[in-house]
Amino acid sequence: MKRVALMGGCALLAAIGITALAGTVTAQPSASLACSVDALQAAAPADTIVFSADRVANPVSHCRVEGFVTATNPGPNRAYFRLQLPDKALWKGRFYFIGLGGAAGYVPTDSQIPPGNPLVKGFAVAGTDTGHKGDLLDWGFLADPVKTLDHRDRAAHLTTVAAQKLTRAYYGASKMWRYHTGCSGGGRMGGEAITRHPEDYDGVLLGDGRVNTLTRLGAGMYKFIHSSQVMNREPGAWLSPQKLQMADRKVTEACDLTDGAKDGIVWDHRACKFNFNTIKCKSGDGPDCLTQPEITSIRQLLDGPRGAKGEQFAEGWPISNMSMWSMFLGQQAPPWSRSATPQNMSLASAGYIIAATRGSGFFGADFDPLKFDIKDPKNIDKWETLSRAQQFEGSPDLTQFEKTGGKVMLFVGVSSPCCSNLEMQRYVDKVTSERGAAKAREYIAMYEFPGIGHCSGGPGPQDGPDRLMDELVAWVEDGKQPGPLVTHHGADKVKMVFAANADTPIVPKELTGDRPIPMPKDTGVSRDFLLCPYPQRSVFDKSKAATPGAVLDAANWSCR
Repeated sequence: MKRVALMGGCALLAAIGITALAGTVTAQPSASLACSVDALQAAAPADTIVFSADRVANPVSHCRVEGFVTATNPGPNRAYFRLQLPDKALWKGRFYFIGLGGAAGYVPTDSQIPPGNPLVKGFAVAGTDTGHKGDLLDWGFLADPVKTLDHRDRAAHLTTVAAQKLTRAYYGASKMWRYHTGCSGGGRMGGEAITRHPEDYDGVLLGDGRVNTLTRLGAGMYKFIHSSQVMNREPGAWLSPQKLQMADRKVTEACDLTDGAKDGIVWDHRACKFNFNTIKCKSGDGPDCLTQPEITSIRQLLDGPRGAKGEQFAEGWPISNMSMWSMFLGQQAPPWSRSATPQNMSLASAGYIIAATRGSGFFGADFDPLKFDIKDPKNIDKWETLSRAQQFEGSPDLTQFEKTGGKVMLFVGVSSPCCSNLEMQRYVDKVTSERGAAKAREYIAMYEFPGIGHCSGGPGPQDGPDRLMDELVAWVEDGKQPGPLVTHHGADKVKMVFAANADTPIVPKELTGDRPIPMPKDTGVSRDFLLCPYPQRSVFDKSKAATPGAVLDAANWSCR
């Protein structure tokens, strides 16, 4: 197994008074521990308090540990965590850290991406609230520099140190394989881990996260501020879910063959050109046409946010699978509430809520994204100065992670409105150009999911992250280089790696506290997808085009 070098995160560790490294075993435990507060507390780092340890029967028999780490200098601040330790006969020598989407703010039990509980596959499982409590899209804590630092990376790192130390002690093990997964905010957490604390993990599965998009520091926020302003631009500017679904069908019909396969999916949105005037309402409004204000809104979102000189601040929204824009544009028309409660999140624009709460952490509680002028250079300078002070931008430098022997697999939905696949491509291109293609392939691989929106949803492969998790384990533990990957859609094909059983569509609430994680429901056409490691792309064998169902079979696709 990999031995971890002391690097990267050591300076930060020293600064906050922690000397035990997550990947370093300073003492070999002679025996395993009991599932008790006293036994686990005796094995915990000095900054860690274990206040609960209970035997739990489901989803498999395990020891459920509750505790918190206290960060200091600056601080103090508590980050609460949960650690789930499968019975010793069930443990496979693996540790799994749950990356949380959005602003986090709660202690997870179940993995978000891939969904389900890794306990069922013999992983020890850990997660943290990242040092604050709050709703998923509430970024107001950014007004507190200590909580900001903890959310950025410190709380997850300190939890990792503590949880890995407790896991080794519990099983009497000197070594184990260590994994981190997450999408969106969870992907951001993975990006912080591999750049700031490269010694923490052997393998990281990172989805739809802004590791370093090589664009402006506020790119994501400019995108949400811009979309909020577009939707409030004039009466009728808002795009309803019904109108987006209609436009989605029209665009897909027109662009389906741009990738060489008529399969109901646009694999590369850049190749799709559609004139929305062809579905403009001739008079008034209707369910099968777009008004002029709606067409203007679509064009502005496709173009993306721009500065005073016309410079693009972030990629525009992808034209493929436009129905998934509703995730960020809301289920009801503005005006919207900025409240980040789950009830409001299900109705209002998620983009507006994120922009409002994120901006309030910078500019105060009265910040209004509808009044923020992104064409004013002074506003942009102030936003980016504040972003730089928080150091959320990360770094594209994976040199230290490479030296540890770690592996990172990235994935992104081609139709994600939030986090563009083109930005992820640029990140991988930069790493590859700096290290060389052959060297980069030793530790980084990226896959794009056609027909998938932000982290999930859509007609694309439903079990893409699950298959990547299998690939990551094989790469880390067996040295098997990632290559072409067959993924699936449909009830008879999809296999969720952490599903307890095929007849359990929902992870029970009692296993997740107050945040039950729904398992995806397998719906739609049953089919295969052949996914290729970037920069290769999946190409359909056109000689099979006349064969019924040929496009649904991965055997008729190849990587080129």
